[in-house]
Amino acid sequence: MTTLKRLTLTPLAFALAAAVSAQTLAESRHDGPTFSGTVTGGVLNVADRDLDLWAFRAEAGLGGIYTVNDGLRIRYDLVADFANAINSVDEQTWTPGVHRQDDGEIYIRTARVLLMTDYGTLGLQPRVPSGFWGQIYRNVDVFEYNRFHGQTGQNAIFGQAEQGSDVLSYGSPRFGGFQFIGAVLTTNAQNDQDFDVVTGRLVYDQGPLNFGLGHTQVRRPGIDNLHRTSFGIGYDFGMVQLGGVYEHNDDREDSSGAADFDAWGVNVSANLSDAWSVSIGYAENDRNLDLDNDALVGIVRHHFNQDVYAFLEASRYDSTDNNVAAGISVSF
Repeated sequence: MTTLKRLTLTPLAFALAAAVSAQTLAESRHDGPTFSGTVTGGVLNVADRDLDLWAFRAEAGLGGIYTVNDGLRIRYDLVADFANAINSVDEQTWTPGVHRQDDGEIYIRTARVLLMTDYGTLGLQPRVPSGFWGQIYRNVDVFEYNRFHGQTGQNAIFGQAEQGSDVLSYGSPRFGGFQFIGAVLTTNAQNDQDFDVVTGRLVYDQGPLNFGLGHTQVRRPGIDNLHRTSFGIGYDFGMVQLGGVYEHNDDREDSSGAADFDAWGVNVSANLSDAWSVSIGYAENDRNLDLDNDALVGIVRHHFNQDVYAFLEASRYDSTDNNVAAGISVSF
């Protein structure tokens, strides 16, 4: 076992051993299962493509927590995404899961078990939304369709993916708003490389300020040694929220390739009233091979209540297709 693997697994093993050795309660307690989901549907109009009825989000699942003893709680989540089974996707559009499946398939978005202890949280996650994306890029990921992550087809501004698979993770306890999360991904079982992705991030989230700094090393077919460093920050002034993110991709095997680039984005959101909110964002990258791009996106939302809202979103891209999206979102 390499030094890198030992350093990665040591905190995970320590947390698990501490949890298992804790004194067992006479009876465990189960909170759940709870059922929840979101359906966001409407119309999507991409330049040079026919108008289409579109499921921007369609997912439902269940989860719960077992309290085993004073030192161990076990959380489970199972969520299915139906958007790809609903939409008709082509090279001009994207939908969750389309990067790994055919049209018409139901996509398992989340399948995970978390062992939560006083010493941190061990995550066994065959499928899970990327915590790296969710924490570091959160302040610019505020739109319904134009989300910019690495799995959004022609809309991709950043290299970071939003969905992960085969994730073994450890999250430290929080100290004064700070937390460290480390993870390894075993995405390829046939390449004689146990850990295909190694990643870590330090995040802060307390009061109106949040920020995160993370680094990822990726080995995948066609890229043997990609390093990605990301920094994101946001501040909530109450009525107005500001956010930004910077991403540096260093392909150490081919600095002239499309995977070696910088990208950044900024966003401003405002709560105009209890019923209306707006966001305006700008993002760009400097990809090689004339694949650079930038995007300007705006959205207006009308909130009927905390679970239901209508929206109108429009975007302009420098090198790829502009789009307009409108619809209604319902959560339950």
